[in-house]
Amino acid sequence: MGVLFIFIPKWARRGDVWEAADLMQKMIQDGISPDIHTYTSFVNACSKAGDMNRAMTALEEMASLGMKPNIKTYTALINGWALASYPDKALTCFEEMKQAGLEPDQAVYHCLMTSLLSRATVAKNSVYTGILKISKEMSDLGFSVDLGTAIHWSKSLGRLEAVPTQLTNAVEKVFPPSWYSYKRNHKTLDTNDDMDSDEEDGADFEVLDESLHFRPSE
Repeated sequence: MGVLFIFIPKWARRGDVWEAADLMQKMIQDGISPDIHTYTSFVNACSKAGDMNRAMTALEEMASLGMKPNIKTYTALINGWALASYPDKALTCFEEMKQAGLEPDQAVYHCLMTSLLSRATVAKNSVYTGILKISKEMSDLGFSVDLGTAIHWSKSLGRLEAVPTQLTNAVEKVFPPSWYSYKRNHKTLDTNDDMDSDEEDGADFEVLDESLHFRPSE
């Protein structure tokens, strides 16, 4: 029976919710109650597959057994809501985790912030408020992200704010020191590219115009 416990995480890593569900059902039919680790693996499989209804049903089953989600269970749920493009629900799940007395780790903050930033352009004001709140919590806890994450988040911020204001300033507080040198160098490169582009466009305008008018149709 230990084999079943091994395969649940395996299917979870692959996001194969159907195989994971079949194994869970077999365990229950054989009179074996899944433990917190098994349920968490199953929730993770559901989240990766985008089947959040099944994930929430698993959470209800846990509650009926007197089993409380741990930080890994909540992380899987937050990730699932994030992947499903429901930042509000990911934020609600995050708050429920804290109310349960669990302290979010850096991975949870990273997942949640990425979700909020990716959907902020089409989401409600609550997402903007969430970004400010999560940024402050991360900063207060001394959390910071790597340069790759900073670059990714900055692109989302650029779509939200043409001119950096409160939102950008808040999120940049958790960027690494290397971000600022990257930012300066990136601006210099952009300026040089724009100048080169202008010169090339002016010099080649007639050629380009001629080619557009006289290129034979294919």
